[in-house]
Amino acid sequence: MQTLLCTYLSGVVLAGLLLNWAFSWTWADPLAALAIAGVAVKEGVAAWRGEQCDDCALPSAGGDGACAPGCSDACRSGSTQS
Repeated sequence: MQTLLCTYLSGVVLAGLLLNWAFSWTWADPLAALAIAGVAVKEGVAAWRGEQCDDCALPSAGGDGACAPGCSDACRSGSTQS
């Protein structure tokens, strides 16, 4: 998830800078920063609540297909928590 957030950051910053350069929209860069801040806060709140992403569940060492300690079966099956 951190890599995805960094990808969003790079894309939005680039878009804001390009809009600023191409059209002299000086407000585009700060608007891009606010968009990234919103996404970062959303992801931070989800992490604080302990919500797990789909790729967090590693197979347990027992080879029984169960999730590793700390990961729920819902996470492993691809379900999302709200």
